Amino acid sequence: MKKISLVLFMIAANGLSAQMLMMGGDEFEIGGVNYSNVPNLGDTEVTNFGADGGLARPFGKGFLGIRINYQNFDFSFNESTNIIDFSTYENMNLVQANVFYRRPLKNSWSMTISFGSSLISNLEGDISTEDFVINTIGLLSKKWGDRGRHSVLSFGALYGTQFGQPTLLPVVSFRQKLNEQWSYSIGLPITGINYKINKKNRLSFTLQPQGIYGNNSGEVLFESGTLTNSKLQYNALRTGISYRYKILPFLSALVEGGYLPLVNLRILDKDNNEIYDFNPDSSAYFNVGLRFGIDMKKSNSKNDSDEN
Repeated sequence: MKKISLVLFMIAANGLSAQMLMMGGDEFEIGGVNYSNVPNLGDTEVTNFGADGGLARPFGKGFLGIRINYQNFDFSFNESTNIIDFSTYENMNLVQANVFYRRPLKNSWSMTISFGSSLISNLEGDISTEDFVINTIGLLSKKWGDRGRHSVLSFGALYGTQFGQPTLLPVVSFRQKLNEQWSYSIGLPITGINYKINKKNRLSFTLQPQGIYGNNSGEVLFESGTLTNSKLQYNALRTGISYRYKILPFLSALVEGGYLPLVNLRILDKDNNEIYDFNPDSSAYFNVGLRFGIDMKKSNSKNDSDEN
């Protein structure tokens, strides 16, 4: 009797695109927690804590799933140099929920569709539509090669806050697994390379955008008057090297360090007109976390045994 297994997926902080477009290997992540710090964007420090996870199960000829992501961003502004009170922008919360569907097509093609909404707000006032941002992605992918060495070409579009303000972006990615040790991905929005040292150790280099577009639901006094539902736009180009150590078969520790060469930090009104520019400097950053995952090689072997 064929066993229908529950398949768990993790979608990274940047959404479904990160999971789909980054080279993976033989392990699917099902969730995790992270803590990161950007110590010096000029007069601003940014800390971030997050937790994410998801699940999916067979649905028709494909897989239907849901993912949940929570992130808290804390901005420490240098108050001694500010003539405006930015205290209500210091804490931004992101709660994201997405439903996704992935289905194989003919001739090694597949499609992925994800749709959801993100609440990104300081939660100072009543929750309104200004606190929500739609995030969606649609992809078509073509795979060729065998399990030991294969390539995947993906293209489509996404709508999200990777570059700060919600924007429609093209997605083009080519990723390839060269052998058991090396894999890479080239494209937009993510480029990177993986080196699997052995069963427990892995190094990765990535280049990708990161951004939020948080709503200040309270009132803030500026020279131009009192504003409600103003926005904090923060986005950066993130270049980093990460090291992952597998503590247990289902649990890995992650340490990452890198640099943000391009950073944008601004306050906008609700019509996206600039009110204040912090003129942030480039900065180093670090990130640590725990990731939970399943070994797809073992899972597939077990399913094959159950079917025989």
